[in-house]
Amino acid sequence: MATVTRRQRARAAVPANVGSPPALVEVRSPAAVWWRTYRHHLRLLRNGAIAWIVGLAGIGWGVAATFEMRHGSPEELAVLRDMVGIPAFEALMGRYVRPDTVEGLVLSRWGWFAILAAVWGMLAAAKLFRGAEESGHLEPLRAGAIGPRGLLTSGLAALYTTHVIFALAIGVGHTVGGMDPMTSWATGAAMALLTAAFATGVGLTSQLASTRRRAVGVVGAALGVTLVVRVVAAASATPEWMWWTTPFGWIGYLHEVDQARGYVFLGLGLLLATLIVLALGTTRRDLHAGLLGGGEDVSDPDARPVRSQLALAVRLTAGPARTWGLIVGAMVLIFGLLARDFADAAADLPTTVAMVEASLGWSGLDTAAGIVAWSFLFAVLLLAVFAAGQTVAIREEEATWRIEHLLVRPVSRVRWLVTRIVVAAVAVVVIALVAGVLAWIATTLVGTPITLMEGLRAAINIVPVALLALGIGIAVFGLAPRLTAPLTYGLVIGAFLLDFVGGLLELPEPVLDLSPFRHLAAVPAAGMNVRAALVMLAVAAGALVIGTIGFRRRDLQEA
Repeated sequence: MATVTRRQRARAAVPANVGSPPALVEVRSPAAVWWRTYRHHLRLLRNGAIAWIVGLAGIGWGVAATFEMRHGSPEELAVLRDMVGIPAFEALMGRYVRPDTVEGLVLSRWGWFAILAAVWGMLAAAKLFRGAEESGHLEPLRAGAIGPRGLLTSGLAALYTTHVIFALAIGVGHTVGGMDPMTSWATGAAMALLTAAFATGVGLTSQLASTRRRAVGVVGAALGVTLVVRVVAAASATPEWMWWTTPFGWIGYLHEVDQARGYVFLGLGLLLATLIVLALGTTRRDLHAGLLGGGEDVSDPDARPVRSQLALAVRLTAGPARTWGLIVGAMVLIFGLLARDFADAAADLPTTVAMVEASLGWSGLDTAAGIVAWSFLFAVLLLAVFAAGQTVAIREEEATWRIEHLLVRPVSRVRWLVTRIVVAAVAVVVIALVAGVLAWIATTLVGTPITLMEGLRAAINIVPVALLALGIGIAVFGLAPRLTAPLTYGLVIGAFLLDFVGGLLELPEPVLDLSPFRHLAAVPAAGMNVRAALVMLAVAAGALVIGTIGFRRRDLQEA
């Protein structure tokens, strides 16, 4: 049996006389309790917020900072102007406005990044509200001097704090990158409001629905509907006003030539204010229940007791795997459904295709296989973030001392950790394979099919990068557990940015080769880089062994 080092808990001295004066008992005001709860929520959000802010704001800065290097010539600027009004591009990126300017190009990219920002807001709010409640963390708080409305407002305040930092990061980073300061700060403010709106939406549905899955599902469905509306608005025969029917259509109006920023902020402000009022008006429910019905007596598959450590690991991994699998699958599906439109547009823009392929080192972007390969370039980043998140979840189990109850029983440290690693690795493979199947289905539906084997090859191609992120995260967890979140997320985002902008900054080739993303082949448009995949798997296996040995030999460490 593994030796477990228990945390020493400070115990308050109990007066011998039960009639001790009340002055010995510390009494906190409701405002002080709210403030401490707010700080607690902020700590829970900290690691994830840092990763999302650095990743999204950093990639946006990269687009702005490399504009002159990527599109400095008149021919390249003409290529960007040719993209205006093409439905395939606008359905994916949103309304194109002056993409031959740094402001227009960056805003077009935020048409895609905004989707990820909305997903971040949804996941963070779900973790803070329903996630903490379902894990039993809210009972001690609700038993104290803070009520349901105080918990909701403190959680929303913590979320909004991260969103304000998000706005500041975009405003400062994009201005430094060469973008117009007013447009930079307008973009940051709009992205913060949009992220806050989706986070508040989950705060509202967390009061209405009885489970975390249902709360996220309702807002996720709303996100899907707004994206479908954007696709409709991008059609060539659709009137201009259709862009104003979805928040993801408003981003294009942030360009100064439209002079419509006031309307954008009015729309986002009204949306956020409405959701806040509705959320505050629905704080009457009991714990583990929802205003629309359901509670602890509701039949829920996750309420069944687990029979083994493996079953527990599967349950802990299943929720995040479903969420990230839905995100990755939806993205690949959208690319696949637009593959024919992209191929037709590429046939009319051969110069554009040649330049994009040269800058990415990609091939076949005028074919369905090339478009699928391009979609998996983004899918691998999301899959690597999911893998990094699994290592952070493993660390949180230790930091919150939840694994004490397992390790004092006949479950060794190695068995516990290896079980979690295996389940996380299987989840990575399953998400990738499902994405490959969806790519095959989508391209088949639009009449430009790839084969099923080509879709599966594209999926297998991205698995080594995600497993490498998992391995490095476990190594950090075993050797320096308190650095698990910042180092793991930081290495994943840093490696992607190195591949994204490193070549344009003319960094030495050995430095660029440090990014695993750089060694990805354009599968299925090209053959897989087998040698690079084997090297990444070998490094991942070695890192997993190092992390497991390190965890076995060190003491448990709290947060």
